[in-house]
Amino acid sequence: LTAPTTGLNLRRVLRGMQISKPILLEGSPGVGKTSLISALAKASGHHLVRINLSEQTDISDLMGSDLPFSSENSNDDTSPSASFQWCDGVLLKAIKRGDWVLLDELNLASQSVLEGLNSCLDHRASVYIPELGETFNCPSTFRIFAAQNPLAQGGGRKGLPKSFLNRFTKVYIEALTEDDLFSIVAAQFPSVPKDIVEKMIRFNKGVQCDIDSRIY
Repeated sequence: LTAPTTGLNLRRVLRGMQISKPILLEGSPGVGKTSLISALAKASGHHLVRINLSEQTDISDLMGSDLPFSSENSNDDTSPSASFQWCDGVLLKAIKRGDWVLLDELNLASQSVLEGLNSCLDHRASVYIPELGETFNCPSTFRIFAAQNPLAQGGGRKGLPKSFLNRFTKVYIEALTEDDLFSIVAAQFPSVPKDIVEKMIRFNKGVQCDIDSRIY
């Protein structure tokens, strides 16, 4: 968090958190969106749950579903009976615990997942589980962050509906400079010689320039 650009990005996120809306971070791959929220959660004493979304993610993965399980039959001790039991999804577990949640790759999620997220993103701040006939309110400590790459960077990405984006405070994450990278590496690995660090950073910059130029 001591790197100049990281500090700038952090201040943007903190300003966005002044109002009670979810935060949407947008920036190129590798700029540190996930790392930034992870560091912020650790520094503030919150447990962060990261959920990596994709086109295959189903709303039941987030909220939960009835799953088969084996139980002993009370009438016959030798033969187990098959039954179903509700199992909370990763998001519902986080809501119950009041954790922070990071929805990564938001613009890869299917429409059904986006619709299922609506009730915990808007003024209702709750989720209704039809299978349980119960509504779970989001506690005050619960907070949703989301991250996505720009549409032009990465395949399969789609523009999210404006009505859905309006539920977020959008924060643009600036890419790290060479000075930022040097500061981070020097702080994390002080035993690495300065000239080696500089060579690593130059190599990384060259690869990134080639990617941006679509050489690879």
